Amino acid sequence: MQIIKVLIPKAGLFPLDYKISKDINIEVGDLIIVPFRSRNITGVVWETNCSSSDKKLKIIDLTLNPADNNYKNIGLANIELIKKASSYYLASLGSIAKLVIPFDINLEVFQTKSEGFSGEHSLPNLSEEQASTLDFIKVTTKPVLLKGVTGSGKTEVYFHLVAETIKKGKQSLIMLPEISLSSQIIKRFTERFGFKPVVWNSTISKARKKKIMQGILSGSTQVVIGARSSLFLPYKNLTLIVVDEEHDASYKQGEGVLYNARDMAVLKANLLGASVILVSATPSIETIYNVQQEKYSMVELKSRFSDASLPQVEIIDMRRIELEQNSWLSKPLVTAINTTLGQGNQCLLFLNRRGYAPLILCKTCGYRFQCSKCSASMVVHKSRKLIECHHCGSVGKIYDICPECHEDNSLILCGPGVERIEEEVKKLFPDSRIKVISKDQTTKINQIQTLLNEMETGNIDILIGTQIVTKGYHFPKLSLVGVIDADLGFLGGDLKSVEKTFQLLHQVGGRAGRTKTIKGKMLLQSYFPENKALTALAQGKEEEFIEMEMLSRKEAKMPPFTKMAVINVAGKYLEKTLSIANYIVQKAPISSARILGPAEALIFKLSGRYRYRILIISERNFNIQKYISLWFSNCKIPSSFQVKIDIDPYNFY
Repeated sequence: MQIIKVLIPKAGLFPLDYKISKDINIEVGDLIIVPFRSRNITGVVWETNCSSSDKKLKIIDLTLNPADNNYKNIGLANIELIKKASSYYLASLGSIAKLVIPFDINLEVFQTKSEGFSGEHSLPNLSEEQASTLDFIKVTTKPVLLKGVTGSGKTEVYFHLVAETIKKGKQSLIMLPEISLSSQIIKRFTERFGFKPVVWNSTISKARKKKIMQGILSGSTQVVIGARSSLFLPYKNLTLIVVDEEHDASYKQGEGVLYNARDMAVLKANLLGASVILVSATPSIETIYNVQQEKYSMVELKSRFSDASLPQVEIIDMRRIELEQNSWLSKPLVTAINTTLGQGNQCLLFLNRRGYAPLILCKTCGYRFQCSKCSASMVVHKSRKLIECHHCGSVGKIYDICPECHEDNSLILCGPGVERIEEEVKKLFPDSRIKVISKDQTTKINQIQTLLNEMETGNIDILIGTQIVTKGYHFPKLSLVGVIDADLGFLGGDLKSVEKTFQLLHQVGGRAGRTKTIKGKMLLQSYFPENKALTALAQGKEEEFIEMEMLSRKEAKMPPFTKMAVINVAGKYLEKTLSIANYIVQKAPISSARILGPAEALIFKLSGRYRYRILIISERNFNIQKYISLWFSNCKIPSSFQVKIDIDPYNFY
């Protein structure tokens, strides 16, 4: 009998020892069924021919493992990815393995078929600029940033790369920030290539995922369009990874292993010897920094496809405008909507706030409707006749009388959400076809796709939406974008709030005027029109904005010029949680790293737990992971407290 180590894909686990017959050829990376606790489960062979052990080891029943399947090995590159991701994000090997093998496939053998791509496709001819961009990408050996103005045809460029990959019999992965909203690109792909790509996201059933996994392991599935979780899957011969909208916050995982799928895509491509293309009209500061450091190559599409012009951007100074009570649309915006509708074109009104109103107050006693589990206001959802916490999901009824002072007619709704804007727009434009799209509909995928199809075919006059509508959609008749509250995103108290808001507004403005015959216009309602991000948008000075933002980060000694990690400490009792957070800080080894905190998180109470944050900032040549590992080896933390380490944090809520 020989001893092998097997990694079970479960959070918190490390490779376990098993016995197996010596005459069986087992290789590192093999998927193998092993006994674990009271059942059999699929694990990954981590090491073979290990030294003998005095422990009583479980014996692997080889009759459970199909001997004739030829796709049972995940490859050494994926083994290395598990190791490196575990080391970088300070997560257990089992937690990362669960991303690679997200469910127990038990090596069931399914009949999987290739898409049968014959080499025939209907990809449109590229412009001269697109063709030279494609040529550049083919010859560079570095990760590539494909930067291009909205509507410049970035998708068509990487579709040509996908076509070449398919012809070679290899696999391609196209990652999108929100796959559930990507009906347009899937439809476009199908029209171009003549077959539907495999889609991987959280809405796909487990049975369907098992079949997809077999195709991924065998190589018969050649193209996957997926959300961030699709990156870790064990592709047999993946040679192209596209990260579309690479700047998007959705690539940062918020639970479990707090990884950034964009960064892991670059790592995986390096381990596989694959090409990786980062695509964006508004690249992240980190990616631009890597271009400046010559770690990445950059190629740029500077003009819109088919000679379409970029939208004209204007700022409406709301300090000079008097709004009527319960009105949120300025006269210049209303006039522009009237003009647009008169021309037979469409309008998009953007407000990144769900619901009807973000806050209810009592004007008599000052009572504020807050979530009992979170330090956050309850949001009014008039259409659903309830108030809801957008952090923990708690719901309650809408009151007519103040529950504190019992005064009648004293409750006031503060500020607008998209539902409130819809109410105003319907009064102003009663004959128009008006629809709302927000995260409240994302659980109903068909409803979202129906709305997008209606907008695309011109059956909606005014669409009111949140950031969902910024994800690269093409609406041919959309000519006006109105931003109700352009200042909203700057209030986040976040390192990246200015950058993220600039990207968001740039993306939503880019929906307008994407055809040669329709001129686009974007109106930004702002009470702070001197804001550097807004003026950069209005004046088309994106590069100047990036330079200012980079200089600001450098002077503040913030990423990407430094490294950053956050230790999140959460507990049920306020004083005890603060005490544990202080204890952790006191145990920090002496080093050159700056340690800030503990400080209250921006959302201090979340789902009934109090939250403190400890911030670590170091020079780029400092091994922050090794430092934190040493730090926590000296800490004893009771299991009643939740401690999470976030490497390269994306937000500070």
